[in-house]
Amino acid sequence: MLKKYTVHYQKKDLVLVSESQNEVGRIIKNRKLFHFEEYITFNSKKYDIRNVGFLKNDVELFDSNVITYFTDLAKKRIIKSGQGVKIYYFKLKKTWQLTEKGELLIEIREEKRKGKESIFHLEVDHSVDDLLTLLFLHYSTKEFNSIGGDGD
Repeated sequence: MLKKYTVHYQKKDLVLVSESQNEVGRIIKNRKLFHFEEYITFNSKKYDIRNVGFLKNDVELFDSNVITYFTDLAKKRIIKSGQGVKIYYFKLKKTWQLTEKGELLIEIREEKRKGKESIFHLEVDHSVDDLLTLLFLHYSTKEFNSIGGDGD
């Protein structure tokens, strides 16, 4: 059984909404004069996003100062840290997919709309943590992920 979500822009934020139109979480991009911060709000908690690595192409997701998830663009994977470490692999083509042990967990399709912001459609395995869904959405929509993509 799959959970179905849509994502739309609300100003600069990406908002993840369930089929019943309830907000699940949001990705917030806050730009102030000399300060830029990105974070995810989920279950009334704030998870900070930090860009790291070569050319800042990877991200770390923090809960307080504990890394919850981090990405490895070179090996195309997202790693859940802490107890019960898990490794997920992603493909960023026309549809963005996240798998674990060959099983499809998340699929994201972008609906481009003329003169308007895109809307994203997600199908997510019921076993997937919504925080991971939000992180994968954030990472998939980052500008650098289109670099070198074959677009197929």
